Amino acid sequence: MLTVAGILILVNFVAAELFARFDLTESKMYSISEASKNLMKNLPDKVHAKAYFTANLPAPYNSHTSFVKDIFEEYAAYSNGGFGFEFIDPGDNEETRNQLMVLGIPPVQIQEIQNDQFQVKQAWLGIVFYYADKKEVIPVVKTTSGFEYEVTSTIKKLTAERLKTVGFLQGHEEPNPREAMQRASEIIEKNYKIALVDLKEQKASALDEVDTLVIVNPKTKIEEEDLYYIDQFLMKGKTIAFFADAIDVDVRSFRAVNVDNGLAELLTHYGVTINQDLIGDVQNKRINIASQQGMFRISNIINYPLIPVVTDFDKDSPLTQTVDALSFPFLSSLKVTSNTEAVTYTVLARTTPRSWQQVGMFVVNPMENLAPKPDAQTGPFPVAAAAQGRFTSFFANKLDQTAGDKPWLNPSSALTQSPETRILVVGDGSFGLDEYFDPPNVIFLADAVDWLMQDNAMIGIRGRGMENKPIGELEPWEKSVIKYMNMIGIPILFVIFGFARWSMRRARKRGFQLASK
Repeated sequence: MLTVAGILILVNFVAAELFARFDLTESKMYSISEASKNLMKNLPDKVHAKAYFTANLPAPYNSHTSFVKDIFEEYAAYSNGGFGFEFIDPGDNEETRNQLMVLGIPPVQIQEIQNDQFQVKQAWLGIVFYYADKKEVIPVVKTTSGFEYEVTSTIKKLTAERLKTVGFLQGHEEPNPREAMQRASEIIEKNYKIALVDLKEQKASALDEVDTLVIVNPKTKIEEEDLYYIDQFLMKGKTIAFFADAIDVDVRSFRAVNVDNGLAELLTHYGVTINQDLIGDVQNKRINIASQQGMFRISNIINYPLIPVVTDFDKDSPLTQTVDALSFPFLSSLKVTSNTEAVTYTVLARTTPRSWQQVGMFVVNPMENLAPKPDAQTGPFPVAAAAQGRFTSFFANKLDQTAGDKPWLNPSSALTQSPETRILVVGDGSFGLDEYFDPPNVIFLADAVDWLMQDNAMIGIRGRGMENKPIGELEPWEKSVIKYMNMIGIPILFVIFGFARWSMRRARKRGFQLASK
């Protein structure tokens, strides 16, 4: 007995000291990532979480409490005492409920069935994180998908000494991120500040506090002076994303025109050119089109080749290694320069081999024939690319042009060579807009900001639990095989199975008859 007791004590001691968990889900949604573990191991001071969760909730909210507890326990296990948590049921305590309203945790209305009747129950599912004299709030845990990212980004923001700033260029009909890109902005602002950069008004000083610059879909020409400030921003070793349309498509009239945004020569100098084309693909998004038929307005869901779904990504890049699929409305292809001694170029995404190129006259109306012309160039086409290294200034050979109308081009202060830095180019400026909302696109845009900030840790966890794996386009013979296997193969298998069962029963019956004789 003493031996057994000693073994049990030893096992309990070892179990208390060693933490292990097995998660067999594909996305490891019940385990925290290395980024979260490292954050916990390096907490500068104690973080405490108070989870205000109403007890005895109906499905699917009844599993939220146990899920959050499990994840919090794993955070605590890797924090060496730096992370603590508690769960509080607000119940009918009026003082606690008032406190939650002050904290910014609203009640949610949940339907449940009691005595065969629908009833509405008021519940709370919010969390408050405390660190030193600061606090951050997750108002409502609506779903367990993406919960780890919510927690890690909140703690990271809470414990950061300084939040970096993402600048969005304005003044050339670019979308305001807080108006046209609200979903992406909400995610980005969990880790960074967002600033609107108008070079026309503030000149170079507009970029002083910006750590990375994002240029989204300028529709009017960026003047040379503004290009100079953008170029010098890169020469300082800061990073830039160019998400730009080469063709502007009006989805109301289905007219397409070339865009002259002034970026063509600048980007070509950096080694990546956005071509003046539109890419169609057999792997694409389906859209809803309304048409008038007599007195009735009919809604049809059709495939639209001009919103390609891209599934071919560079799995060696931290930015795209976890991406399954992205949709790009009115996408243009890229021409990417070969590597040089100073700069390395990486194609991050390509369309399928069955994509094709429209040039010159563009047909964009989904009710017209969008099939490729016989002479159309076919894919795959590069559509997203990264460049990393030491760039030469676009204005390096123009510094003698200081007289006359270019007083801003100052040779004494201009930088002609950058330190190690990076740029990102996508031949589409609309993929992150709320108008074309697609969750993986928003995640990719936020991941791109992390990559530009050289914070790869958050990229791997932001989209966990949001897999998007479209079925690849099948060849005609493959479709025929699947079709006839369903029509003929399965019935034949049932016939064979039935015949085998009948033969076995007949043989068994014959055996019984021989035995009885």
